[in-house]
Amino acid sequence: YVLVFCYTFLFFLLSPPPRRAVMANLAVLIPGSSGAANFLRAFRVYWNFAWSMIDSARARLDPDAIDWDVEGLEHFAEINALETGAVIITAHMGSYDLAAPVFARRFPRRLNSVRAPEREDKLQDYVETRRREQESDAFAIRYNRPGGMLGIELAQALAAGEIVAIQGDRVLFNVASADSCLNGQRFPVPKGPFALAAASRVPLYPVFVLRRGWRHYRIIVGRRIDGERQPDDTTRDAGLRRAVSGWTRVLHDILQEHWGQWFVFESAFYPAKEQSI
Repeated sequence: YVLVFCYTFLFFLLSPPPRRAVMANLAVLIPGSSGAANFLRAFRVYWNFAWSMIDSARARLDPDAIDWDVEGLEHFAEINALETGAVIITAHMGSYDLAAPVFARRFPRRLNSVRAPEREDKLQDYVETRRREQESDAFAIRYNRPGGMLGIELAQALAAGEIVAIQGDRVLFNVASADSCLNGQRFPVPKGPFALAAASRVPLYPVFVLRRGWRHYRIIVGRRIDGERQPDDTTRDAGLRRAVSGWTRVLHDILQEHWGQWFVFESAFYPAKEQSI
């Protein structure tokens, strides 16, 4: 604990831009909070992130070292009972690398985990080699590289009845975004998960991974998000708007309670515009 605290605190002090971004995000999530309070809260985010990374490393050596429980088993059963594929939308919480292979073993079909490539090529080569060890017949990792054909590949996977898991709480690179609103601020989210589910005519489910204590994590499976076009929709984007709004409400509720586990180290919110998609 002492070493983890010291290294985490040192990194916290020596990384002003991400620290300020976390504090700004917390100011939106917790309206009326003071700068001093958010400084301490930001350290808690770093602290949880450090332990999640440690647990990920530990699990690679011993997969049974981590305890899991699942909340929302009725929604999980719905996904398993589907005759089609499904899109799972998640957030940068807990440990994506840790949870995805474990969660995949609970499905009777393959889970495709979508990730953004790292900013540095050398780091991407390293993490890609490391993550390749996790892949199996039940679990595959796919990278959203610029200029790639990932959308077509994922649509084919869904058509084959597979599951696609995508993070939907942060926009990076030139990814198409959709604007939503959270606590009066503009909150851009990736448009891909919603467009993919609509184009493939498959349901969309929110899933979150939370660290609950020493080597203990919880997977929360939420109810299906409505994004299907309705007969009375006046625009082609009506279903997508409805899905984005539904996802934002679910994410807001989770972040209000578990803000200390939202590992987004860039500014996520912007001044609201008059119109949003």
